[in-house]
Formats: sequence, structure tokens, C-alpha cells
Amino acid sequence: MRRGIFDCDDAYRTPVREDYERLFTHGLIALDTNVLLNLYRSNNHTRRDTFSVLKKLRDRIWVPHQVLSEFWRNRDLPSVRGHHRTKAKETCAALDKAHRSMNDALDRWLKDVHLSNDANARDHLNRNRSSMEIVLTSLKSFIQSQAERDALKDVSATHSDPVLSELEALLHGRIGEPASEATLTSALKEAEKRAEKRIPPGYEDFKDKPIEKAAGDYLLWSQILDEAEHRKSDVLLVTGDVKPDWWITASSHTPARPRTELVVELRNRAGVQLYMLTPSQLLAQANEILDLRVDERSVHDLATAEQDYADPLPYSRAIELMLRQQFTEAQVLNLEEQLDNGMRTPIPDLAVIHPDGTTIGIEVKKYTQGVKVEDIRYVAEMITQHRLAAVLVVTHNSLTTQAIEHLGHVASKTGARTAWVQIKSEFVDDLGSYEALRMSVENLSAFHRAEDV
Repeated sequence: MRRGIFDCDDAYRTPVREDYERLFTHGLIALDTNVLLNLYRSNNHTRRDTFSVLKKLRDRIWVPHQVLSEFWRNRDLPSVRGHHRTKAKETCAALDKAHRSMNDALDRWLKDVHLSNDANARDHLNRNRSSMEIVLTSLKSFIQSQAERDALKDVSATHSDPVLSELEALLHGRIGEPASEATLTSALKEAEKRAEKRIPPGYEDFKDKPIEKAAGDYLLWSQILDEAEHRKSDVLLVTGDVKPDWWITASSHTPARPRTELVVELRNRAGVQLYMLTPSQLLAQANEILDLRVDERSVHDLATAEQDYADPLPYSRAIELMLRQQFTEAQVLNLEEQLDNGMRTPIPDLAVIHPDGTTIGIEVKKYTQGVKVEDIRYVAEMITQHRLAAVLVVTHNSLTTQAIEHLGHVASKTGARTAWVQIKSEFVDDLGSYEALRMSVENLSAFHRAEDV
């Protein structure tokens, strides 16, 4: 064999229009779970355009059975079927929290500069408070109205769910077979072995999920391998999962592309080529090649959601993952999950629920300045409202002396334990930070259990 410049496992060709034209007419187009779930989360025009593209590509579409399982497991979540209403609740809760902090800050200022009894000062602040109340009420009303306009109607029953009706016609006869019990058991073991060696895809999910869920990406991939080997056709995987266990990240010089290990594995197994697109990229390519007149807003909306997913973990999410990894026996709920459960404001940023029912609220503060009393004034109300056994403030910066004293007053008033721990955002992945967070939560939990005894 006389080798050329591309005859190397690490070599890659940037896809061109002709590649996608071939895939759209002769390839295997595999859809990931997030493509289907996004149909509930999208607004009307993005949903319409996505269905328009999928219908045009209907003859080439194939859905691994793992995707179908994940779709039904997640469809009933309020953050999926009720995405727009859930996001509206979350935003309104954040506005309420900011409003309370503003009022607390103004009250503290009046006290600190000895103007609590000054009628002119109080009148001026109260007029502006009233104006702010009107603005916030208007904002929340607009957000809730927009959520009602974007929310899908009649999704409570499967026979009236418009997304299911479209998908049933689109995907009939295009779903892969389920894995046998023996195959599934073997695949779970293989997924765990691959994750330990950081072999893609899916090893990122083993950081914070139990094995049955963490192995989902590998199960999907193994089913794609089987189908590609059977069909002997190139594969276009459409996925909104942009984690580095699927993609080689884009740089200023090159676009993102599938992990080399995946390309090589598919080529060795089935003798075919792997291509990958995000949902926004699929709409953009289809708009150019299939002449569907896709709304540019639809491409932009999906691309924005994908970029949010691709960004480095925000501070709060990093703290959440640390808690999930270290307290596997406990239930860790983020703000969205608590809203899904109908929790009322003020809601802790995170809740660690011990199997015995003990709940510790976690307040995350990534402030560049120290955390002040007004930043945590609502903690007593939060403890009472949600019957918290303890509250831990996790902060990038330190607490002021007055804020530390305030936590002590809250503990005396409510009977709950309070504490704080400083974890610098730039060191959030260090072993020392993991240990500091673990010890803080364990100390609060152990104290509460000792009190019960």
C-alpha cells in the first residue's frame, strides 16, 4: 500500500458541502436524546424548523434504542415538558431574591448612617422602592406571559402531545432494537472500564452519575457501531452534547470535530466514516443544501443553548458536582430541581438531603468582594420556610465580620446550624477544596444527628 498524507489515524478532513449532500441522501443520520428533548424546550419557530428539517431527512434518520429509553425517562420532567414555565419560575425566584437583598441593603444603609428616623431619607427610599416594586412586578408578569406563549399545550396526555404526534409519524420503523440483558450487562462493564481509561465517549458522565446513567453515551455509541456495521454507510451523529468526550474542541484555527478515537473505532469496526453536527449546525446545513428557508433565529437559538452547555462549569455547578461526587448516599438538588418539586422562595441554591431526611441548604456566593450581611439576610426565612437543619455558605471570597455574626444570630434564632467555607473559584477543582467542602457538610450533618440522639 502506498500511503498518502491522510493515511494516519490522527489525520482528518474538514467536511465540505459534498459530504453533507452525500450523508443527506445515502448516510445514516443518528439522533441523540437531546435532539428530541429540545423539541419541548424550543420556542415555536425553532421547533417548527427542526421538524421541517427532520421530515426532509426522514428516510435517512435512525434512533438508537438507548436514545428512546432516555427520551421517555426524561420527557416527564418539568424541566423538559414544562421547560418554559420552569425557567420563568427560576428567573422570578432570582428577581425576588435580588429584591430582598436590595431592601436589606437600603435598611442597613439607613441604620449605618443614622438616618433610620430621618423622614426625608426614608420617604425618598420608599418612593424608589415603590418604583422598583412596579418594575419587578412588570418584569415578572412579562416573563410569565412569555412562558405561557412559548409553552406547549396539551402535553400532559400522550395522545394530545403535539411533539409525540409528530415524532410518532417521523420515527416509525426507524428505532433500533433494545439490547438483550446479557448485552446490557456486558456493555455496562465495558463502559466503566473505558471511563477509567478516559476512552470516549461518556467518561465525563462518570464524574457525577450512577453507572446505569453514566454509561448512556457508551450504550448509544455501541448501538451506532452495530447499526453502521450492518448498513455499511457513513454516519452523521446529530448531538447537542458538546462535552470533550465526544468532540475535539474548536480553536481559533480549526472547527470542532469528532474525537479521533471515535473516528478510528467506527472505521475499524464498520469501514465507514464518522461525521458529527450539533442541532444548530444541522439546521444551517439543511438550510443551505435542502433549500428549506430555515429561520436564522432558530439556528441562533439552538447555537446559544449549545454554547451555554460548552462553556466551562460555572462556580455554582462546580460546587454541585463536588457535592454529588462526595455524598453519593445523599440527594443533591439544584435550584431547577427544587423548583420542579414546587419549592417556594427563598430557595437555597443547592439542597443536600441525607437519607434520614436531614436537609442542608447550600448558598453559593461567587462575589469579588466579601459577602455582607445584606447578601445573606434571607437565610433565617429560608431555614424556616424549608425546615432546613443547617445552612452552609460556600463563597469565593470571605464573609465580613458582620456577616459571620449574622449567621450566628440566625443559628440562635432558628435552632439550625450555620457555617461558611471559602473556596476560591480558581482552585475549585483542587483536592484541598474537595476536602474543605466535604468536612464542612459532614460537620453540619454530624452535629444535627448528635442533637437528635
